Amino acid sequence: MKDDIAVDWNEVWKRRLALNRSTRNFREGADLWGDREQARRYAARSEADHARRIAWTLQDLGVSPGDRVLDIGSGPGTLALPLARAGARVTAVDPAEGMLAELRAAAEREGLTGIATVRGLWEELDPDRDLAPPYDRVVASFSLVMPDIRSALAAMDAVVSESGSVHLYWFTDEPPWEQLYLALWEDLHGAPYHPRPKADCLFNVLYGMGIYANVLMRPMDERTLFATVEDAVDHFAPRMSVET
Repeated sequence: MKDDIAVDWNEVWKRRLALNRSTRNFREGADLWGDREQARRYAARSEADHARRIAWTLQDLGVSPGDRVLDIGSGPGTLALPLARAGARVTAVDPAEGMLAELRAAAEREGLTGIATVRGLWEELDPDRDLAPPYDRVVASFSLVMPDIRSALAAMDAVVSESGSVHLYWFTDEPPWEQLYLALWEDLHGAPYHPRPKADCLFNVLYGMGIYANVLMRPMDERTLFATVEDAVDHFAPRMSVET
């Protein structure tokens, strides 16, 4: 018998993400990080600011030298660079050319040859044309901003090897930067900030796909320190969509 009260969690995700993107003056992805200078500032702080999270993620992934890893939403190489240092062969996907340029520059400085970059949105890529599956690990670390999350997850599952695994990192509650947006956005822009969908939607979408995810909860206890007020302004102004 059809369950008339079943919730379509993919639609819940779509609606919450659409509301998030309707936030006045809100920017993300290539709109924010396509600029090389903004990407450079992010990259300069990335590994230091996220050191504990990176260590946890590398432990979770458990890669061996030669493993093939697909990093979706790679940014400037927050995970791709340490994965390559561990001997993995990494394909880094990101929509922001500024971020990928920073990643390539860092890889060149370190002599890391095991990283390939692909510019584009995950949901718009053709795996047969743009990628080289299968992969031993697929990771999407705080990059799940695809409107049709069900299709995006199915595409990830399709490119991982039978013995491989998909690793998703997402939020159960508002992370520190969203808490800041919620507190200040309306004062700055005259309209409230609408937060992104969270892990409750994600888990239920996976459950509806017949995927029973292993869930591990970790605190996000990250602090960002600045040497000067100017450094803090440079960090927050683009994220808050304000000019100085």
